[in-house]
Amino acid sequence: MPRRSSSLLGVAALLAIVTAGAGACGSGSSSSASACDSPGVSSSEIRLGLLYPDTGPTASAIATARAGVDARIGLANEKGGIHGRKIVYDWRDDQDNPTANATAARYLVEQRNVFGLLEFSFVADGSAQYLADKGIPVGGLSVGDAWSKHPNMFTVGATTVSPIDVFGNFLKSQGAGKTAVVATALSAGTGDTNSVLTQSVQAAGIDIVDNIAFTDGADDPASVGRRVAASGADSAVVIINGPALPAVVAAIRAAAPRMKVVLSFGGYDHQLLAAAGQIMAGVTIPIFYRPFESGGPAVEAYRQAMIRYAPQYNDPEQQLAYTAYIDTDLYLRGLEAAGPCPTRQSFMSGLRAVTSYDAGGLLMTPMNIARDLGKQITCWSFVQVNAEGKGFNVLGDQQCGRVLPAGAGAS
Repeated sequence: MPRRSSSLLGVAALLAIVTAGAGACGSGSSSSASACDSPGVSSSEIRLGLLYPDTGPTASAIATARAGVDARIGLANEKGGIHGRKIVYDWRDDQDNPTANATAARYLVEQRNVFGLLEFSFVADGSAQYLADKGIPVGGLSVGDAWSKHPNMFTVGATTVSPIDVFGNFLKSQGAGKTAVVATALSAGTGDTNSVLTQSVQAAGIDIVDNIAFTDGADDPASVGRRVAASGADSAVVIINGPALPAVVAAIRAAAPRMKVVLSFGGYDHQLLAAAGQIMAGVTIPIFYRPFESGGPAVEAYRQAMIRYAPQYNDPEQQLAYTAYIDTDLYLRGLEAAGPCPTRQSFMSGLRAVTSYDAGGLLMTPMNIARDLGKQITCWSFVQVNAEGKGFNVLGDQQCGRVLPAGAGAS
C-alpha cells in the first residue's frame, strides 16, 4: 500500500471507525472467499480507490486523513479482512482541483478497476455526478452538497448539509453578540461550511460583522487580526486547519485581546498543541465524535491501530485522522453488509439497511443509517484548549439541537 511522500480544512468543514476490541466492523466470517464478478473483487482482495489532495491549497490540512484510512484498513486486515478478503487501495492526488478530482476518479474506476472510493477532499463535486452515474459507492469527508444529493455517497460526518442552531446557541451562551468569520479561501467546500455556519450564528441573534477570506502563504495573519478588531467583533469563528491556524488565532488575539470566544472548526490535534499550545489556549472546537479525553475501549483501539499502521505520526490524537478512521470503518461496515460476494448495489442497499451504527463506540449518538445517512449531524460536543495549552477540556455533556428552517438567519 503506497504511503504519502511528504507530510481540513478544517474542517470545518470539514469534516471514520473501529471495531477492534470495540467491534464496529468485525473480521469476515469466511475463511476462504470465492471469486466474484464485481469490479475490484477477487478471491483474496477487495481493491478500493482513495482520492485526496496530496498537493494543493488544503494538502497540509488533509494530510493526516490517509493515516486514519491506513489504520482502520490495517486493523481490518489484521483480523482477517472482510469475508476473508484483504482490503487494499490505490490512491490519486486530486490537487484540490475539481477537474483533477474528476480525472483521478475516472482513472481509478476505469483503469484500476476499483470496487469503490474513499474520498477526503474539498472538491468532491468534481467527480460526484460521474461516480453517481456509475453507481460507485463513495465514502469519506463530507464537504459540499454532493454528499446529500447523491445516494451512492456515504459519510458519518455530514456537517455542512444544513444549518443547525447548535453553534449559534453556543456562541450566545458565551456572551457573543458580534462575530467575525475567518475562513480558508480557494475552496468551494469551505464556502458551503461558511454559509451554513453564518445562518446558525445569525439565527441566534448574533451579528456577522465581517467575513474574511484567508489564504495561507498569500495573506498576512496580522491583517486578519486588524480587520477582526476593526469590525468590533466580540467573538470569532475560524474555519481554518493546518499550520496556519495558530498564526491566525495569535493575530486575532493580539489585535482584539478581549474576545469572549474563539470557535475553531479545526485544531483538535495534540501534535498542534505541542508546537503552539499556548497560542491556542482557550480556543473552543466542536466535534461530533467521542473526545479522546473520554477514553474507553473504542478510543484505545483507535490509538493502537494508529501506532501499528500509521507509525509516521508520533501522536495519534489528530482530528482528521480520527474522522477518516471513522468514515473508513463505515465503508467496511458496508462491505460487511454486502455479503460474501459483494456488488456495488448490495453494498449500498446493505449499508442503508443498518439501523444502529456507532463505530464501535466512537460515535456517542448511534446513527440509524437507514434513516439518517447524509443528513445533518445535530449533536455535538465542545472541547477547549486548557489554559496551559497542553491538552483539551470537554465542556459539559453533548449538546443537541435542531435543523433550522430554510432561510433562517438570512439577513
